[in-house]
Amino acid sequence: MMTLQFRVHTSSLTRPIRPEQAERVKELLCSFGPLKAFSLNVDSQGNSKGYAFAEYLDPTLTDQAIAGLNGMQLGDKQLVVQLACANQTRHNTHLPNSASAIAGIDLSQGAGRATEILCLMNMVTEDELRSDEDYEEILEDVREECSKYGIVRSLEIPRPYDEHPVPGVGKVFVEFASTSDCQRAQAALTGRKFANRTVVTSYYDVDKYHNRQF
Repeated sequence: MMTLQFRVHTSSLTRPIRPEQAERVKELLCSFGPLKAFSLNVDSQGNSKGYAFAEYLDPTLTDQAIAGLNGMQLGDKQLVVQLACANQTRHNTHLPNSASAIAGIDLSQGAGRATEILCLMNMVTEDELRSDEDYEEILEDVREECSKYGIVRSLEIPRPYDEHPVPGVGKVFVEFASTSDCQRAQAALTGRKFANRTVVTSYYDVDKYHNRQF
C-alpha cells in the first residue's frame, strides 16, 4: 500500500492549514484519480496541524500526484507532497481503516524529469468533453495558450466514450517541439486558473504519449 503525505509550509507555525484549503488540496489530489482515503490531522480541539494523508485506489497514481503537486503554491502556502515513511515517528501516519506501517521514501521531485510532453490536469470535466462544441473550444483555447511558450506539435485530449472506460480522460496532453518550450509552458501554467479550476501539471513520457498510453 502506498500512502501519500502532504504538508503545508507556512511563514508561521501558528498558521495551520484552513479547512477550505484542505478541501482544495483534496480536490487537486482527486484530479489524478479517486481516493481510497483522506485524513486531515487535527489536535484535540479539532484544529488542523497543517498536514494530512491520502491514499489512492490505484497506487500507481501516487508518483504522478507527487510530481504534479509538490511545491505548488496554494494561496500564501506551499504544498510539500511526498510518500509517508514507515520510520516516521513524529506524526501518526495511519489512515482510517488502513494497514499499520506505511512503506515509502521521499520522492519530492517537482514536476518530474522534463520531456517535450506536458500533461495538464484539473482543467476539464467529463461533461465538457462530451459536448462537441465545448470540446472544440477547449482544444482551441489550450492550443492558443500553449503556443505562447513554444511550438505545439500535437495535442491530445481523451474523451469519454459511452460507458466504456477511456484512459486519460480529464487530462490534457501537449507535445512541444522542444523540452525547453515545454519547461516554459510548465512554469507558466502551473497553478493558473482554467474555468475556475487550478491547473496542475507534470511532464509525460514521450513514448507513452506516442503510443497513446494515457
